[in-house]
Amino acid sequence: MMKHKILYLPCFVYAVSFASILLLYQVGWSDLFPKLDGYLLYFLFSTIVLSLILSFIQFKTLNIKTNEVNLKSSFVKRALIFIIIGYSLEFLYERSIPIVSTILNSYYSYQDFDGIPTFHVILSTFNIFFSILMFNFYLSKKKLKNLFCFILTLFPYILTLNRGAFMIVFSAMIFIFLMRLQTISLKTFIRPITVLVIVLYFFGVVGNFRQEQTKDDKEFLLRKGGATDTFINNGVPGEFYWSYIYLISPMGNLQNIVNEKEDIFDENNIGIFAATQLFPDFISKRLVSLFGYGDKIENSNGVYYLVTPLLNAPTIYFASYFFLGFIGLFIMYIIMMISALMYPFLVKKNSVYYCTALASLNSLILLCTFNNMWYATGTILFWPIIMDVIDRVKFK
Repeated sequence: MMKHKILYLPCFVYAVSFASILLLYQVGWSDLFPKLDGYLLYFLFSTIVLSLILSFIQFKTLNIKTNEVNLKSSFVKRALIFIIIGYSLEFLYERSIPIVSTILNSYYSYQDFDGIPTFHVILSTFNIFFSILMFNFYLSKKKLKNLFCFILTLFPYILTLNRGAFMIVFSAMIFIFLMRLQTISLKTFIRPITVLVIVLYFFGVVGNFRQEQTKDDKEFLLRKGGATDTFINNGVPGEFYWSYIYLISPMGNLQNIVNEKEDIFDENNIGIFAATQLFPDFISKRLVSLFGYGDKIENSNGVYYLVTPLLNAPTIYFASYFFLGFIGLFIMYIIMMISALMYPFLVKKNSVYYCTALASLNSLILLCTFNNMWYATGTILFWPIIMDVIDRVKFK
């Protein structure tokens, strides 16, 4: 058992990710967001401490095996063909390729690209799962053709300007990398930190490219994001401000709704909370339709509590507070920890998909500081289970 195993345990990932955002919030590069205080700060601190305790329990009880990954070339080929044909059909269906439309039309928004209903969820989440799997395959075999295949899986995120998918894959890559390390030293971190700095910089470049207002006005985000003199005068490239403001804005939005909306536990909102917050989007949308919550969602004014519509990432807790007050936050945290503790046991430890499954879970937990990832991309977690079951049935 490797001593650094705790670094990629799901409960530890929650503690580190939320603690890091709390610390980053104190840097003071923006005066746009409210000060973190009161019950929210106590809640976050308590969940961080509890998650650390659970991570030490998980360290003792969860035996993680970094299996050698053997994928048949026929499977890799079929998966790549499915992704290529799938996105080709979606581009034809939408009659646009987001990156091309953005270049040709400054008023085009990447958010206008919805793809083929239902099929888009299957395709996009499988693409993310397969990207993570191929990176693990490459690290396992260290063959250039596997690296090439992995890079091919990233092109759809570029064509659709999907930063979210790329961040999920990039986060999972870090966890895969940690799982395959035998020992950790200072030298070990130099390359990942360098890559992280480059990714954060290009995150800002893509942000400027995607945002209509920043295509022509590079100072737009600095003004709207409340950049302080501390940031403006420190010589840091403006592209990094996208990353900084994107990292702290969800927490600022969460504090803002706590400040502006009364803490009320409304029993009538339990159903809509469960339907919209606890399930992946393709299930959630059907539950909303089945129980007739559509009108209630359309008439809700959650957007009103954002500090600015430009920075609308809300953390996993924003909607929970909106519907159920602080009780909603506690319920959401409990659901997360149950998932963190139970999901690693749903895929067999000797499966080629085990590390991919754990890395995917960790990635979603890490990015819950931005959004409710169970709703947004929770479908990713089904793919390792589905593929594991298919393999077991096939080889019986």
